[in-house]
Amino acid sequence: MLDDPRGLTGSNWNDVHVWLTLLWIYFPLIITFAFTMLIAHAFIPSLVSTRHLPPKANKARLPMTVFALMILVVAAILMGFAMARTLSVGRFWDRFLF
Repeated sequence: MLDDPRGLTGSNWNDVHVWLTLLWIYFPLIITFAFTMLIAHAFIPSLVSTRHLPPKANKARLPMTVFALMILVVAAILMGFAMARTLSVGRFWDRFLF
């Protein structure tokens, strides 16, 4: 039988807090990336082809795509930080698969 994990210290709770904060920041960034790409590469071309938007609206696609890619880079960096913070969980929970 496996031993119970050790009790959590204030430092452990702070590590969990930072990890969860990074994940909660990551979530809206990915949602923003997805909606921006959806608008830039699905809605705008469709609305321009059906003539609900003027052809000048296609000029907004490039800035929206650049903005979405910048958001994606920031989200990837935050996910890297969050993954690095999971290593601190090993201080009080030594079994990752159970």
